[in-house]
Amino acid sequence: MRRFKIMISTLSIVLLLSIIMLVLTTAGTTKAEGSVFQYQVGEELIYKVKWAFLRLGTLRLVVNDTLQMNDRLVYHMQLYIDSNPLLFFVNMHNVYNSYIDEHFRIQLFTAEERIDDVLYKTEYRFNYQDSTIFATLTSIEDPTQIIRKEIELDELLLDGSSLIFYARANVHHVKEESLTTFFEAKKGRVQINFQGEKGREKIDAYAGEIETYYLDGMMDMIGIAGLTGPFKGWFAVDSQRPPIKAKMKVFIGYVTVELEDWKNWDHLK
Repeated sequence: MRRFKIMISTLSIVLLLSIIMLVLTTAGTTKAEGSVFQYQVGEELIYKVKWAFLRLGTLRLVVNDTLQMNDRLVYHMQLYIDSNPLLFFVNMHNVYNSYIDEHFRIQLFTAEERIDDVLYKTEYRFNYQDSTIFATLTSIEDPTQIIRKEIELDELLLDGSSLIFYARANVHHVKEESLTTFFEAKKGRVQINFQGEKGREKIDAYAGEIETYYLDGMMDMIGIAGLTGPFKGWFAVDSQRPPIKAKMKVFIGYVTVELEDWKNWDHLK
């Protein structure tokens, strides 16, 4: 299957962005230019996705827990994407599980993905020592239909969750990066321009203004819901730096993704 040889691309509608590596402590922090990024187990960020005045759906990003995998501390991230049940033209209810180490490298990725018009339960195990990805795809309609592949891991790849967290850790920098992402047996490139630029943004869920960092970039690929093209993002200025708002292009046009609820993030009172 030719699309397997190309490999998986980025997750996304929610947001954006980057790869390369930062050095974190085993407690899950990383220092850079006097700033500290902090993972927070139990963090839950909920976003509304709007097209003009129409709500398309909801995104939920959760830092579920930590565990040991391949002799490494990994963070179990879950990304939920649910379309608005009132809309007839879109029907998405997806859950993506990413197990990411302290260097933002994926150790394990599981999901339900439609590839070549077949819905599979997918599992990708990343072996960096042997430069191999072990992929197992099981047809949901016919569980006896199983595809196993060994794919060369010749570069660092980011899925949607690791991309978001890499961006959170780097958004205070001033630099440009070209990153490789994956989704549904496809590779793609994401160009990110970290501006290091501070500003203030408003969201409906908070009465005041929020101090933010800004970035923008270009997705040279097609991801979930037709996500592609230019994007912009704003991240809170604090140790967790969650995304506050994003603007991006999907299959029906440009949409806004905006934080509307959160747990285990105490910056906004």
